[in-house]
Amino acid sequence: MIYFTDNDIDRLIEDDLPAGDMTTFLLDLAGKKGSISLIARNEMIACCTEEAVRLYKKVGLEIGFFVPSGTRMQPGEKLIEAHGDAAAIHIIWRTGSAMIEFASGIAGRTHQLLTAVRKENPSISVAGTRKHPPFVKKMALKALMAGGGVPHRTGLSDTILIFREHLLFTGGYEQLPDVIRSVKEKMKERKIVVEAHSMEEALIAANSGADVIQMDKSQQEIFSDCAGKCRAINPNICMIAAGAINDTNAVIYAKAGADVLVTSWMYFAPPADIKAEIVPVM
Repeated sequence: MIYFTDNDIDRLIEDDLPAGDMTTFLLDLAGKKGSISLIARNEMIACCTEEAVRLYKKVGLEIGFFVPSGTRMQPGEKLIEAHGDAAAIHIIWRTGSAMIEFASGIAGRTHQLLTAVRKENPSISVAGTRKHPPFVKKMALKALMAGGGVPHRTGLSDTILIFREHLLFTGGYEQLPDVIRSVKEKMKERKIVVEAHSMEEALIAANSGADVIQMDKSQQEIFSDCAGKCRAINPNICMIAAGAINDTNAVIYAKAGADVLVTSWMYFAPPADIKAEIVPVM
């Protein structure tokens, strides 16, 4: 579960309402009653409906209906329905729908990728990198998970991922056995991931005791051969394919034996298309 604080929700409203809604004020809409419904225009995986509901409630609207994140929607199906003060409806109209459109686009693209690769490997995971656009981490992670994906890293604090750039300061791949031994002594309960750019680096990592090998931008044939050789060293090793993974090559890496596909491709999906219906209520 990705938790949005009250401050997160308040900031969304404040960003769009720094000094009130001039149009609504001049039209004297306060006190008039209305309803708003958000309706899917295309197939989509709904996401961030819960946060939209919190936006609506913040401005005093009553919720009649909403679908939870992760719900598969067909064109014409309703995501949210709420009613209340017409001025309040106009305050959150665009913010609420934009949030759902953006997040649902990511969720849908994640689902698309996961569905394709699991036809080749039913147990493969699609993991989203931390290379999402700035300031939208929570929304991007929630959307990733709503689409069936998992976070690769939520930040630098939750995994041990040793890059070539780290090893430049520790003696290179030749010293990797000592590096991994030292890390395991300090942090016994965590798996150690090592990024490799070649067969040689991957085999050094596998022989050094790495739990996971992350192959960066490896060709399919090399990845497949590398996965077989690394598993011969350690049958339980996890093989990750990373770097420019998208809808044109994900299935190729699934066939090549990847356990996990790491990508940021889903974060740059076009938004889902949502129709907002606002009507007066007598």
